[in-house]
Amino acid sequence: MNALINVRTLPRTVVKTYLSAARLPLNAVAKANGQTHNEQWPPALAFEGFEASVETVLGSLLRDDTLIEAGRLRQAKVAQLRKAAQLEAVADTTRQQARAEFGERRDEAHAKRTQAEQRAAQREQQIEREAAQRKSEVDRTAAKKKAAAREVKAAQEQVIDRRERVATAQALTSEEQALEAQQEALDAAETVEVIDETIDGNKAARKTG
Repeated sequence: MNALINVRTLPRTVVKTYLSAARLPLNAVAKANGQTHNEQWPPALAFEGFEASVETVLGSLLRDDTLIEAGRLRQAKVAQLRKAAQLEAVADTTRQQARAEFGERRDEAHAKRTQAEQRAAQREQQIEREAAQRKSEVDRTAAKKKAAAREVKAAQEQVIDRRERVATAQALTSEEQALEAQQEALDAAETVEVIDETIDGNKAARKTG
């Protein structure tokens, strides 16, 4: 019984030894690339599939159920690892697409924000220009009103001055006329007095003669 077990175990041991020896270069490469514990590393996954095939085929030839079972388990493991790698690749692609889309949306949002800020700044500048223009127009209107008011006041003063001059001239004319009337009255009185004196003189002369 023990001899039979040893006969069946020996080929299995040889297979495992062969596979372990064949894996040594791969292990060295994996260590150099920091992939020692990465079962999804493509070279490691490919060798794992090779090991599963060897165990399954040699197990069938040697009629070693243990070796066959080990090969099948290894094949299932490889299938799971490959599926996980595919899912991870899909996830990586999805993440990359999501990052790219996020970056595009972020850039688009930044561009929109920049455009909005520029439009707001332009609008603010336009409002300031319009306000300055309105203020300038108001100032010009106020200046025109002040100038017009000054002109009206000057015209009024001229009218008042003219009226005062006319009134003064009229007053002087009236005064001159009064003085002339007084002078004429005085002259008339003097004439009457002279006449009276003449008459009186004539009367006296007649009486004397």
